[in-house]
Amino acid sequence: MTTLSAAFLCAIAYFICFGGNWLIGQNMADQPIVVGPFVGLLLGDLQTGLILGASLQALFIGAINVGGAVSLNPSFGTTLAVAFSILSGGGEQFALALAVPLGLLGGLLEIGVNILCAAFGPLWDKAAAEGNDKKIVGLHFGVWLLKYLLFSAVIFIAIFAGATPVTNFVNNLPDFITEGLGVVAGLLPAVGFAMLLKMVWSGKLALFYLLGFLAVAYLELPLIAVATLGLIVAFAQAMIDKDMLDIKNQANNSSIGDNDQTDEEEDFLS
Repeated sequence: MTTLSAAFLCAIAYFICFGGNWLIGQNMADQPIVVGPFVGLLLGDLQTGLILGASLQALFIGAINVGGAVSLNPSFGTTLAVAFSILSGGGEQFALALAVPLGLLGGLLEIGVNILCAAFGPLWDKAAAEGNDKKIVGLHFGVWLLKYLLFSAVIFIAIFAGATPVTNFVNNLPDFITEGLGVVAGLLPAVGFAMLLKMVWSGKLALFYLLGFLAVAYLELPLIAVATLGLIVAFAQAMIDKDMLDIKNQANNSSIGDNDQTDEEEDFLS
């Protein structure tokens, strides 16, 4: 596969995942666990895409952008990291170390593009004042297309211009640098989960966190087994909550029925 075709395919993958995430509501298609395998599939290395997508999902799992405050762009970093890793033959540790600065760069790019798209705001206001529904819809999809084509163009240029230099750089890395990247790669997913725990941590969740830690550290269960146990616990808790809610609704309905009967008796006697 030539560098030109690889860059074109990655640009398409990024447009579908990142742009498609916002086309019909936020469907999470821009998450690394989706972007990584899709890029790997188009580049002919689905296995590497799956591995890197899952690893980068753990890394970016705590990266949440709220409103106009953009810190990272996980799909941008994932697309370039997976592409460079596959094209250069670099390992997982190389992709993980590369994804963070690329994600930050994507976040800065997203802020710039959002500012550019904000210039179309007065056109929406004018169309709304005129009651022109077709113009509003046209602006919506037109700005959407412009925004994600710009991102895709950056992906194309970055891979087309950077694949060869990155490959040469990886091939000439000394062993101690490669080993250091391996250590960093092992720590970065822990940072991602720490960011997530910082946002959702509570005393009620501490028990489940401790249970998962014991299952991995002492029982040495694989992550698939731990995830399955977590799913079972979540399902059981959901069923318990549903039963409690049904009991509460039945009690409320019974109370309402008793009150209605009392009111009828009072009306009859009066």
